[in-house]
Amino acid sequence: MRIFCVLAFAALCAAACTQDVAGAQSSDMSLPTLDQQMTIDPGTPPSPSIDPNAPPLDLRVVKSMIYASAVKHRVNPYLVMGLGWWESGWNQSAVSSAGAIGVMQIMPATGDSEGPMLMRRQVNIHDLADNIELGAAIIKHNLDGYHGDLVRALADYYGGPAMATDWNHLRADAKRYVYGIYQLAVAFRDGRGPV
Repeated sequence: MRIFCVLAFAALCAAACTQDVAGAQSSDMSLPTLDQQMTIDPGTPPSPSIDPNAPPLDLRVVKSMIYASAVKHRVNPYLVMGLGWWESGWNQSAVSSAGAIGVMQIMPATGDSEGPMLMRRQVNIHDLADNIELGAAIIKHNLDGYHGDLVRALADYYGGPAMATDWNHLRADAKRYVYGIYQLAVAFRDGRGPV
């Protein structure tokens, strides 16, 4: 019954979501806003290593958890969905070669420092709900810190503050990351996302 309620909530929330990311355009790169149509590149993001023994988790439940965390932190749910999908394919068992953990691929040191600062409590990044909520809180913090500049906010999430620069000065891998997540956000918004 609980899963049914979560799925019903997710369906209602997804249908009701019409918000856009404020300031989705950078002064150096003209990204369309999330309310515009755009073609998705069929390329897939790099995949972190996945524990083959981990039990599968219904992706609809993960999607509803992402939506709820995004709304709680007042950030566009489609952006957080795209970020989580790019990072891990929404796999909480994913661990990157650098040691980033879970759906939102959060480094343990980041969880230890950013969790208490942004969520006012200790955070367990191995816990699905905490991992998703901290990821949403971090991207919201980045968007606020860069005055809505989506390029800088995502670049910071990808490589830290030193990576957060304008589009013209981003490394090629950071450009791929930022634009890939943007494309996924648009796909989720348009109902064409992977889930």
